[in-house]
Amino acid sequence: MFLRYLTGLSAIEKIYDYSDCIVIGSGIAGLSTAIRISQYAKVKLVTKANLSDSTTWFAQGGIAAAVKKPDKWKVHYEDTIKAGQGLSDSDAVRRLVKNAPKMIEDLVELGIIFDISDGEISLTTEGGHSFARVLHAGGDATGQEIEKKLVIYSRNHSKIDFFPEYLAIDIVTSNGAVLGITALNHSNNRVELHPSSNVVIASGGIGQLFELTTNPSISTGDGIAMAYRAGASIKDIEFMQFHPTVFKTNEGSLFLITEALRGEGAYLRDAEGKRFMSGMHPRAELAPRDIVVKEMVKVMTQQNLKFLYLDATHLPESMLKIRFPNIIIKLKENGLDLHRDLIKVFPAAHYLNGGIETDLSGRTCVRGLYACGECAATGAHGANRLASNSLIEGLVFGWEISKDIIKKAKDDMEGKSALKTMSVLNKLLSGGSKLDFSKTVFKSSNSARLKSLSSRKINDIISDFRHIMSKDVGILRDEHSLARADRFISEILGIYDIYNKPDENVIRLANMLTVGYLIIKAAALRKESRGTHQRNDYPATDDKKWKKHIILKGDHISFEPVT
Repeated sequence: MFLRYLTGLSAIEKIYDYSDCIVIGSGIAGLSTAIRISQYAKVKLVTKANLSDSTTWFAQGGIAAAVKKPDKWKVHYEDTIKAGQGLSDSDAVRRLVKNAPKMIEDLVELGIIFDISDGEISLTTEGGHSFARVLHAGGDATGQEIEKKLVIYSRNHSKIDFFPEYLAIDIVTSNGAVLGITALNHSNNRVELHPSSNVVIASGGIGQLFELTTNPSISTGDGIAMAYRAGASIKDIEFMQFHPTVFKTNEGSLFLITEALRGEGAYLRDAEGKRFMSGMHPRAELAPRDIVVKEMVKVMTQQNLKFLYLDATHLPESMLKIRFPNIIIKLKENGLDLHRDLIKVFPAAHYLNGGIETDLSGRTCVRGLYACGECAATGAHGANRLASNSLIEGLVFGWEISKDIIKKAKDDMEGKSALKTMSVLNKLLSGGSKLDFSKTVFKSSNSARLKSLSSRKINDIISDFRHIMSKDVGILRDEHSLARADRFISEILGIYDIYNKPDENVIRLANMLTVGYLIIKAAALRKESRGTHQRNDYPATDDKKWKKHIILKGDHISFEPVT
């Protein structure tokens, strides 16, 4: 079963003063939102690791915006809609691409220096783009450059309080409104309560649910699981994007090789040296990612391989050194030369297209709860994200959230929100009102007596879970594989006690199982293949029945038309 809260009130050992807003996550979405809000209100930023541990840091390719003619926002809009394969909401896409150039201007004002070529901002092409519109910084270190500047800039704001090494556990609510969050302080392993009437979830992705992923270790879907337990709607979560070109180092770690390398002319080749994407799509290697990945899986299966080859040997060495310094260094550490060697690559879990459902202001259906960045489903990505639209989406919708929260702060000059929030919390904590920490969000049919979990057992379960997700809920799925994965989760929930334990590993497991369940549920419902959701038993796209969003809220299922 999935309970409403992972820990009860009795576990809380410290209560903080009220904050105007709490932001969970320190990637581009979380930091930029906190910076904007802090101009007018007090912000608390909570992150489970240090400030720079985020998916943003690993974003090599760049950030998309129509900043140079003949490109224009309408073409960026059309490319995004096309990549979304019928599930992108037009208003969300329009909001994204029209505001993208302004976000670039704001980054420049913050001191981000984008790469220059011939006296102008250098632009490159990536999969699905009609024009070169992807800006980059530090060659292939765009995310890292942006993240570093945002961290430095945010630390100069006196109205932002940082809580690194804090694991947000749950969103505390009453009568459908946010009261704050509970969080685990890593330094002393205490559960603490942070009151606020505004919480922004910007916790990033879910890549660690799979065995092979480009995501950092923190990407375990915590924010989505928290939001689901709090009553938020989860939208289109079956659409998990796999990046086509990931390299395995000699030490066994995974290293993403940016799509920008293919944008500059690199090829994909099979074991026989054939460019298998030629003739498969008009843009060949620069087809949308779901198309490239699907063809890679097909070729690898036919040739009984676990990898294919990325070929940049025909490209000018001088250009490669300027554009891809980090990739060159990483390959050199592994005895390879980008200009002379074919590089073994394979697909890996990369980016979640769905997540916590929001409106165009980043609001969820829970009052005071917002979401932005990869954990949010704004409707902009649809069934497949257009390359390099991720960073810009975090900025645009984080900006929309900041405007909404700033307006609320300006309207609340007398501090009524703080008084009301603290009053309700005091009643809850004193027993004057009941907050049910054992309420069930979704109940498993298994009612066996629960066993306690050891740390070793948790790690074993997580390892087995990631294997099941990769094998049965990965790039290709079907009714039987999804049912196997669902049984695995139900059995774990029916055997082990994963609640009311203020332990980081137990919380991580609970969140991973929750998000895994949601993906499996939505993937089983969508009986078609579309974008990053590919089913062996339903290989066709069915617009008549399935050109709609799947929404999961508690144990309720609903469907929304594409707008």
